[in-house]
Amino acid sequence: MNDKLALGGDQDQYGRTAIEIINQSSILTEEDLSLISDLKDELVDNFLHAQIFRTRTEMEVSVLNDLKFPTPDAKYWQSQREQGVHFHELVMLSYEYRKNLVEIRKLERKLASETDELERELLQIEIEKMKFITRNQERVAKDRIREIREWHEIKARLIPQMAFSLTDCDKHQLISYTRRFIKQWLTAGDSGSPAEKQNLRGQMDMAIKTCIAKKCFWKIFNELHPRIRKQLADQYGLRTEISGRLLEG
Repeated sequence: MNDKLALGGDQDQYGRTAIEIINQSSILTEEDLSLISDLKDELVDNFLHAQIFRTRTEMEVSVLNDLKFPTPDAKYWQSQREQGVHFHELVMLSYEYRKNLVEIRKLERKLASETDELERELLQIEIEKMKFITRNQERVAKDRIREIREWHEIKARLIPQMAFSLTDCDKHQLISYTRRFIKQWLTAGDSGSPAEKQNLRGQMDMAIKTCIAKKCFWKIFNELHPRIRKQLADQYGLRTEISGRLLEG
């Protein structure tokens, strides 16, 4: 027996049922009920099409912004994390959904044998509520699938641009974090509390020193404005060859 509530053809009908549920209660005044009735089509459309999770634009522009994730590798691994969260939550939601379907069957079984009219009414209300919850769970699951797919597409686009490993997140982080801390330092200027500025400066200082020790800072150094290059070269006692490749001082 397939317990799953149909997702698709009866969505519009289920949205209208939600309006009917409100109408059946005495929670609203006649004036408020009239407003709900007038807006019924709009509210059903809202139920069907309202945004649940992030759009593709929010993923690419807001989440994977160049300040926090300045390299394709950093963007890829953040995409992995985002996708993983949605998959985990989808699994947990699936458990809750299955439990709710069983609860509905239990309530329906109890309703079939109940003779007291008030108890039957309470059971019917609870069944309707549980069905409404399961329908919302279906909507959430569908949008989680959409976001999982979107992150898959974003990752596929990023892979050809990556410079480091697809299996070891740590491989890219020294370069990515150093770029990030320098960008944040340059963007912040005099803004931020003393503690925030001290924390950022400490992160940047440690990242740059580690890059210098591993002879990979030149990859970042040559991208910077000449004024910033001079400032950092003086601060960290660096010298450069004619080729521009950065060496330790």
